[in-house]
Amino acid sequence: MLSAAKMLLGQKCVLQCLKHIRLYRGFHSSGSPYNSTAIKKQNEIFEKEKQRQLSLVKRIEKIRVNHLGPNDECSLIMNKYLSTPYHVAMHFNEIYTKRSVMAVVNGQPWHMLQPLVEDCDLRFLTMKEEEPDEVNRVFWRSSAHMLGALLLDAFKESITVVPVRAPDIPYMIGCFAYDVNLSIQWEPTRQELTSLKRLAYQLSEKKIPFERLVIRKEVAEEIFADNVYKKHHLENVNTERVTLFRLGQFIDINDGPMVTDTGFMVPFNYSITKVHSIDDYLLPNSKLSRFQGVALPSDFECHHTAWSVIEHKAKNPVLLDLKPDFDNKYLPDEAEAAS
Repeated sequence: MLSAAKMLLGQKCVLQCLKHIRLYRGFHSSGSPYNSTAIKKQNEIFEKEKQRQLSLVKRIEKIRVNHLGPNDECSLIMNKYLSTPYHVAMHFNEIYTKRSVMAVVNGQPWHMLQPLVEDCDLRFLTMKEEEPDEVNRVFWRSSAHMLGALLLDAFKESITVVPVRAPDIPYMIGCFAYDVNLSIQWEPTRQELTSLKRLAYQLSEKKIPFERLVIRKEVAEEIFADNVYKKHHLENVNTERVTLFRLGQFIDINDGPMVTDTGFMVPFNYSITKVHSIDDYLLPNSKLSRFQGVALPSDFECHHTAWSVIEHKAKNPVLLDLKPDFDNKYLPDEAEAAS
């Protein structure tokens, strides 16, 4: 009788283990059928357009960049349409390149890898500004974009992952998010959330740059021809030009700015805390999966007890910005747009 009970218990354990193995095998290093075709095409068009814009710079023109700040104030001669704030930072020391979250150019927020287009006053902002609202928004925005990037590579080939959007969630709420359309209804286990965190760790360690590109609307329509959500976005945005950001192979519509690279996120302190369903604003009788997360900037340290409290807060389902609002969209500056 005891042996039979042990055998039954053993069978239950095996079944439970197999159950978790099947769920765990939902993760894979290669993309879904949508990804393997559409993502390759998107990157080919993105790269072609990037090279086309570079080819428009027929001769090198010089501009004067006045660096403002508490230290190292000076004027530098840089290359118009080629030099970026990051290149300016390289003229000083490593602290500027490692800690500068963004630049402010002639009073405007500026991505660190965004080419400079005219004589300008420039200053760098770090995560430790006295008024941190702008840099906090940049960090949160970048963390959400990174979440979208890792989700593309997270699932096995039989599961389709269609990127939808990064909802505009104020950083004061305590989490960022990215919405996707999954071909399955999925409630992750703790082990699977840990697997996602492992992918985030790898992205952070690689210090992958956030590339910015302003393109004509028709080029964006070509890039996102296979994504119904992006097509809907482009149809409802009243602008001739669109700003894209690329992280690895992941391309999304985003006004930015973002941080320079994924090294600005502490590898051990980037967590996916909650996955829950929300109504699909575009497809009837469909659901979207909202992935929520929280991250720590590399300029800060956090005790594991305090971090646990932050993670716990980020587990609360956030039901803000459930569909895009096209009424007040940023229009890229004419001077930096492609002809």
